[in-house]
Amino acid sequence: MSPSPVIEPQLATLASEAPGGDDWLHEMKFDGYRILAYRNEGAVTLKSRRGHDWTAKFPGVAAAIAKLPASVLVMDGEVAVPTADGRTSFGALQDALGPGAARGVVYFAFDLLHLDGRDLRRVPLEARKLTLQALLLGAPTGLPIRYSDHVIGRGPAFFEQVRARGLEGIVSKRRSDPHMGGRSPGWLKIKATLQQEFVVGGYTVPEGSRSSFGSLLVGTYEAPRHAGEEVRLAFAGGVGTGLTEATLRDLHARLVPLTQATCPFDPPPDPALIRRRALWVRPELVIDVEFLEWTREGNIRHPSYRGLREDRVAAEVRREIPLAAPSSPLPPPSAPAASPSPAPDVSPSPPAPAAATKGSRTPVILGQRLSNPDRRFYPEPPLTKLDLARYYEAVGATMLPHVLGRPLSLVRCPEGIDAECFYAKHLATGAGSPLGRLMLRDGDGEGKPEPFSVIRDEACLVALAQLGVLEIHTWNSTDERLEHPNRFVMDLDPGPEVSWAEVVEGARLVRDILRAVGLESWVKTTGGKGLHVVVPIEPVFDWAACLALSRAIAGLVVKQRPRHYTTALPKAGREAKILVDFYRNHRGATSVAAFSTRSRPGATVSVPIAWDELSASSKSNDFTLLTVPQRLARLGADPWAGYFASTQSVRPDVARLLAPQSDS
Repeated sequence: MSPSPVIEPQLATLASEAPGGDDWLHEMKFDGYRILAYRNEGAVTLKSRRGHDWTAKFPGVAAAIAKLPASVLVMDGEVAVPTADGRTSFGALQDALGPGAARGVVYFAFDLLHLDGRDLRRVPLEARKLTLQALLLGAPTGLPIRYSDHVIGRGPAFFEQVRARGLEGIVSKRRSDPHMGGRSPGWLKIKATLQQEFVVGGYTVPEGSRSSFGSLLVGTYEAPRHAGEEVRLAFAGGVGTGLTEATLRDLHARLVPLTQATCPFDPPPDPALIRRRALWVRPELVIDVEFLEWTREGNIRHPSYRGLREDRVAAEVRREIPLAAPSSPLPPPSAPAASPSPAPDVSPSPPAPAAATKGSRTPVILGQRLSNPDRRFYPEPPLTKLDLARYYEAVGATMLPHVLGRPLSLVRCPEGIDAECFYAKHLATGAGSPLGRLMLRDGDGEGKPEPFSVIRDEACLVALAQLGVLEIHTWNSTDERLEHPNRFVMDLDPGPEVSWAEVVEGARLVRDILRAVGLESWVKTTGGKGLHVVVPIEPVFDWAACLALSRAIAGLVVKQRPRHYTTALPKAGREAKILVDFYRNHRGATSVAAFSTRSRPGATVSVPIAWDELSASSKSNDFTLLTVPQRLARLGADPWAGYFASTQSVRPDVARLLAPQSDS
């Protein structure tokens, strides 16, 4: 059995700190080129991260892999040049790629994806590494291949020792994860210094004794600022240090053929820079830069050139935004307090025995143990309970302010969306559940108090995933002031004959009417075909007043274009209209929470977006369980900036809107 021709490598997401807890193993980060090594009988091929054949660049590594005791394999690792002090040097690696054989190059192997007919990609990472270690122990001595060892747990302490040694950083990986192609929160990179790739968009003419050019003008691609625009190359500054004479000559020779008359940056750099005779180039070259910090204006301070990244595609270069590290799992309540662990030595500890992977069948995420983690919740793409829990681990910190303390209504699909799904307001949870409980009267406040679930922290989101909850809906008030909503929601629900462009137009009309009465609003997708316009307010009105206000706003929308909008709930007769649903604002009513998944094909998610992002080219169901964590990782700014700090109130002259109005 031959391996797949090209396997997409798993990529690490930048994180602000190392995760704690024994669910993670930690490796030293290497400063080189990511290489997947393929061997099929006697033939060895080395592939870059982008799938390009780099066998000729590293003939010594290819020859060494041909001597391993295996006929067919796919191995993942990093080609780097180790230095005498234990680090790896990207500059030395680039020098080794000059004329002649690649000298001093070593392949640091950290994963094994295929071995002699066995596809290992569904095997837990730790077990894959044990198999890799055994393979390399059986290899001839003296080969330029090294096993990338690791420590288990103690991530923050390990990172501090790595930083103290002046090393580049660490990579933290979940021990029980299968291989997942592409970028995911299951692998995290924590860097000791700020460092990333930038696209070269120009250079300045040399001054003084400098030859070839003065500095490189660099940037990263950013999301569009206005609807309908494409991604733009945002200027990030000039890089003029770290360049040797040989590097200056080499880069200048590469840049001259790319010369163009127009500036590729949007907006252009400071005019003073242009007056210094900046020369513009097609944005194709990618370089690696180390720097001190990002300024408020989006420039890099004290940058230093590290090398050319021939393995990167310019159009994919984004500013890296670090994720918060996942929380450490908590011990069971009955467990005795653990004594403090000593700080680990920087040398990774030996791998745990194979039995240590047994617990991977019941993974623990944010302190919550998952039973049946492989249960299929979505058929296409095929996503499991474990995938849902990992999603909430990735987005939990961002989602929490939207749901904290709000009574919940939930959609449960314990066997997945292809089986029975049902609506649940009152969950029967075990004694160890982190979910809070509120005793309150439903609906209009009459009747017997009943227990409602409440989210208290991120662990609650994973607990809901364990229960098969695929939709989280929330009240408009919190447990601090249950009878006084702190928001109202205008739900735009299109009929089957309504286009997405018309829904976008409707949301903007609602926004404009709200602004006319002195209220700012924010927009989010529903995970379906509609949009929610959300209005934060000071919790001073009761439910009846908020319902009257939202009813009045809806009435104004319908009055503008009665042939296109309605507030009548029956579906018959509104196939070509948009329902402006204000009924979500009475006591006990709910709306789907921001970042909640939906119990629908495609695993769509309700996502907050900026008004400038809202366009006819993007759909409400574009955001999914798979894409939203990536979106959060690349966003440079909060699309709902200002929402949680809003203290807006209804103006006195708008009080007349609180008078009841009839439906249209």
